[in-house]
Amino acid sequence: MSSRRGGKNRAAQKPQYNEFAIMKELTNNGSPELWQSSQLNNRLFMYYRNVIMQLAVSRFRWLNLPETCNERFLEWTLLHEGCASIAFPNNMKGTFYSLKAMQVGTYNKYGDPIGWKTLGLDGTTFYANWNSGAFIWENMNRFPLMMGINLYANELVHIRITKRVNRNHQKIPFILTGPQQYKNVMTNLYKQIDGGEPAVIATDGLNAVEVNALQTGVDFLGEELAQDETNVWDRIYTMLGIENSPFKLERQTEDEIRAQKMPTSLIAMNSLYERRKAADFLNEHFGEYLKAPIQVVWRQDNESENFNFEHNIQTQVREVF
Repeated sequence: MSSRRGGKNRAAQKPQYNEFAIMKELTNNGSPELWQSSQLNNRLFMYYRNVIMQLAVSRFRWLNLPETCNERFLEWTLLHEGCASIAFPNNMKGTFYSLKAMQVGTYNKYGDPIGWKTLGLDGTTFYANWNSGAFIWENMNRFPLMMGINLYANELVHIRITKRVNRNHQKIPFILTGPQQYKNVMTNLYKQIDGGEPAVIATDGLNAVEVNALQTGVDFLGEELAQDETNVWDRIYTMLGIENSPFKLERQTEDEIRAQKMPTSLIAMNSLYERRKAADFLNEHFGEYLKAPIQVVWRQDNESENFNFEHNIQTQVREVF
């Protein structure tokens, strides 16, 4: 009986490992580099992904949307899903919702869905068709942007990691060699030099101390990697249709600069066209339920520009009079 009880006690005392305990054990063993670098890289990817998504989701401004619609969720859905819906349930005619859209049934001869199912994050769902609303595509290719965003976020992470590794190679370690009795003296000497302090040490025989530096032989690629990162951001702006004024080269004409911006403008119009097509359909077929025609424009901070313009005019008037 006692042996069985002892066995039960030993089983009860067996340590239970969980994720926290394993992480702590790795840290205590002094080798957490693997999971730390992986976590850092994941955070870096999520950071770049979030920045690009902020650019993508804030490109367009919807004017005169029904109060029951949500512009942020509409653009978020178009970004992630590639399509969305502005429609009303059959039992709530004229009450529009901007929700996710899942194609149901067949297509017409041009590839547009005849009907679709809407879905909200709270479980709101109903079936819709062109008699109750509009189906909206993110772009004319009908392809979501998230694949490209993830691709370029990964590119930026790769460049940032390369920068980190390249900078690390520029850390030239110094080696001080000398007699054993001068070990403490050499330690203090290095601390003072590394801290930028005057090193005044009166010790006979210090000339026996030699200072060497390990050479990694790796060139610093800061400028090249910075240019590479700039090029990736330029491609991101082009993907999103955001104008990014290129550096004006000598003897470069305005027409040449405008030609460089043309692909970006066409991509911007690509996505803008699909949104305006849906807005025009809603205005034409459901105008009686709308307070004003729905419009879609490229987002600009006109409010701040108007405020600054008015403020500058008032300042100039006060200065004159």
